[in-house]
Amino acid sequence: MKSFFKTASAILLAMSIAIPAFAEPYGDTARFSDIDTENFAWAKPYINSMADKGLISGYEDGTFRPDNDVTRQEALSLFARAMGSNDRVNSSILRLAHEKYDSILRNYDLTWGSDDIAYLMYKGALKVSDLDTYLRDNEKNMPMKRYEAAIIITKAMGGENSALDQLGVVLGYFDVRDVPSNAIQYVAYATEKGIMEGMGDNTFSPNTSVKRSQMAVMLSRTVDKTNYTFVQQKIANVDTATRTITVYDTKGNEIKYIYNDNTLIRNMGNEVQPRDLVVNVDAMLTLSGNTLVSVDTLSSQPDTTVSGRYVSYASSSGRTSVKITLTGDSEPTNYECSENLSVIYEGMPATIRSFAKGDILTLDIVNGKVERISGETKTTNISNAVVDSVNIGDDVTITIKHSNKEYDGKTYPVSNDVSVKKNDVPVGLDSIYKGDKVIITLEYGVITKIVATSTKKVVEGTIKSLTISNQSTMVVESDGQQYSYQIPIDVEILVNDEEGTLYDFRVNDRVKLTLESNAITKIVATSTQESAGSIAGVVTGINASYGVISVLPSGAEDSKQVFCKDNTTTFVASDGKSRKMKDVKVGQTVDVRGTVSNGVFVGKLLVIVSE
Repeated sequence: MKSFFKTASAILLAMSIAIPAFAEPYGDTARFSDIDTENFAWAKPYINSMADKGLISGYEDGTFRPDNDVTRQEALSLFARAMGSNDRVNSSILRLAHEKYDSILRNYDLTWGSDDIAYLMYKGALKVSDLDTYLRDNEKNMPMKRYEAAIIITKAMGGENSALDQLGVVLGYFDVRDVPSNAIQYVAYATEKGIMEGMGDNTFSPNTSVKRSQMAVMLSRTVDKTNYTFVQQKIANVDTATRTITVYDTKGNEIKYIYNDNTLIRNMGNEVQPRDLVVNVDAMLTLSGNTLVSVDTLSSQPDTTVSGRYVSYASSSGRTSVKITLTGDSEPTNYECSENLSVIYEGMPATIRSFAKGDILTLDIVNGKVERISGETKTTNISNAVVDSVNIGDDVTITIKHSNKEYDGKTYPVSNDVSVKKNDVPVGLDSIYKGDKVIITLEYGVITKIVATSTKKVVEGTIKSLTISNQSTMVVESDGQQYSYQIPIDVEILVNDEEGTLYDFRVNDRVKLTLESNAITKIVATSTQESAGSIAGVVTGINASYGVISVLPSGAEDSKQVFCKDNTTTFVASDGKSRKMKDVKVGQTVDVRGTVSNGVFVGKLLVIVSE
């Protein structure tokens, strides 16, 4: 969600609700009855401007009372709002601020303004050690002194580090000795930036109370100088070499920002280095014109999706959580849900109460909380699906396309003993191709049954590219269009009327293809090799339904996949006794002899060296 709001126009509700001394305006805010005198002509345009923008207001009798003092808590709240505490786009930051600091703020008996104080603390403009000074007991109602205002202004403008770096500061005010030593650099910063001025006699008057007229001027100048805008976007990449932070906007477009030494980087309120930013989490970016002022990530965990069996849910103190047992785990895991939780059950809107124990839930986790739950019953039939891909590994998964967005793009694991029929004929899982129309049956989220139909056709064209791998593909140009087709391992190949392999083909060869859905079952060509091989190592995975054994050769980092079947591969033990595919186990050492055909290793003989 991308929203831009100028801080100056971030709309504040009646100040009387939050800040008693700055009451709800009465009548035309541009015409307070007591600011037309010559004494306040210097402040009048600032007062009217800030009142028009909702940052300050007058009293019910139509006065502004420009000579009244501003209390410490009032001043803190006003500068917090100049930093964006009331900007709706910062609501996530405000939530984190309350989670982090509410336990501390309870000690200060704040009857109003806790949002603003928590926000200042989160942004680093107010430290825990400052609270006693400004908010303890009746201190919160005491007038804010001018030197204290200089400190808060500097922090609100993100200038504290820059101010403290200035050593040996010399102030030109006649009463410089009256400025507390710990405030000199802050007073210098506020003066240099043009936010604060002397009192007309070249004195700063650091211990004088800040008046309402002065506060209006300070706020107006601070807002104009900072020119803050806020945007919530997702971190895409951080390049410390070029000092660039790349984010995604709501349309998925990339936007790049350059950070500098003064850019504040925080994760969940804690200052971190740019290299520590987590990719794929939401972040609040504060900009001053084109300058990146701060980056506040809203979670320490990247967005993710998890699936498992539903166990239970709980709701307490306005917070809801759901407990599921993740696939492959034995113990359940608890996940906190977002306030904006969306729930879908069997493709229809539902509530979290709709689920039964054992249902399969998919949780979309954003900023560390569950934003969306999609549920299915223990046994689910999905009709009218189309196979988008069959993914071969130690475990086989199938990704489907579907008109229902709840299923479209979903990937499901396939059971080792899956039942498969295609065009009403029992077949192996290796006969399921991309483009097949399928009805799949899920048991606890795992495909246990596939009923598929396919269409056959013949296409002639020219090879434009050929990728030979465990899942080989061929791009063919036909009738001026290019099409990509899957090549199963058992594809029939005839080259010059003789049996051939994929290695026989070159780009621009003319081919005649027999297609089943989006898979090539036969290639006939006139063109311009099957090579022997062996793999020895430890078995790391077996998928009997697809006829795949993963073998990790000695010294290798990645396993190699060997395609074996009882009717095409001879299985024997080291003593020469006959074995079957089912006798091969993970952890055994095997020696496989075979051929490299169509880019994959097909086992002809598998010797179980150690059982």
